[in-house]
Amino acid sequence: MHDPLRDQAKFEPSGPASTDDPHAPRRYSIFVPGDEWLDTESKPIEAHTGGMFRQGSTYYWVGASWKGKYGFRAFKLYSSTNLQEWTFTKTILRPSYDLPADHEIARPKILYNAQTSSYVMWFKRKNYSAPTNDVRVGVALSESIDGPWGFHRDFFPGEGGAQEYNAADLCLWQEPDGSAYLVASSPSLRGGAYERRIVIFRLTRDYRGVEPEPAYVGPVDDREAPAVFVRDGTYYLITSGTSGWRSNQSKYRTAPSILGPWSEAKNLGDETTYDTQPDFVFPVSGTSDTTYIYAGGRHVAGDLDSSRYVWLPLSFAGDQLTLELIRSWSLDVESGRWHPSP
Repeated sequence: MHDPLRDQAKFEPSGPASTDDPHAPRRYSIFVPGDEWLDTESKPIEAHTGGMFRQGSTYYWVGASWKGKYGFRAFKLYSSTNLQEWTFTKTILRPSYDLPADHEIARPKILYNAQTSSYVMWFKRKNYSAPTNDVRVGVALSESIDGPWGFHRDFFPGEGGAQEYNAADLCLWQEPDGSAYLVASSPSLRGGAYERRIVIFRLTRDYRGVEPEPAYVGPVDDREAPAVFVRDGTYYLITSGTSGWRSNQSKYRTAPSILGPWSEAKNLGDETTYDTQPDFVFPVSGTSDTTYIYAGGRHVAGDLDSSRYVWLPLSFAGDQLTLELIRSWSLDVESGRWHPSP
């Protein structure tokens, strides 16, 4: 597939590391979507299909490190105060008996639960050797953002209710009152025919499970990779189509509530979403503005750890959402404003 950014320049350093000090941190002043992105130790960032968590003025980026086609190597955590320079914090989850290396363990998302004073991470677990569509959610727990993290359980949402759902790509949503939701792409009812739809479950009060019945069941529309955010009281749900690791047309819906009613889907970006699939969307609120960043992954099938990151600012006209390809751009986290770069 043609990559419109393949031949562009590297990230521009702002004060590059001195050749006399190989341990000096790598400095970046702009975003160049799709280019190689290194951490402050000059190593490639391994945070694929990840999520963003903000604590005070520090952003934490968690994502997967993979081996080959889909082999699970680790979940890694990075930290930053400017969103451009990322410091590797820790490997927070590794393969184990509960998380085999030959499973697809992906899409980690973190919430903080104030009632239990604990961090809760949800992720996708797919067993390729099991029957078709055998995908479930996994949960890990920690008392600190940087661990130690421990595997808690994996399960099919809806257990104990009328139906159990397979749950593949997922995201989490937390309301200001502390209530939280699992938003998942469900290929089917467990053991049922392939009918992919978006389902939303309310999380239990401790965020370690979901209520037995879904709070929302969407139409059969073959969508995955959900990313949810809210702006000025309007909720947005971005999803991709299903085409394996090949990029396709993303779409978005809007609603007055996380549980809908959701509007008809509208296209976002071009027919390949600029050769990406959604990972997450997160706001950067400053003193004068808020920039909403679309974070997408540009997958390299067969060598997923070579996949690249494409971060782009979203634009709005009322509740209409626009994603445009920008060769390079800068962001001031203090003001919350972004600008295209020359």
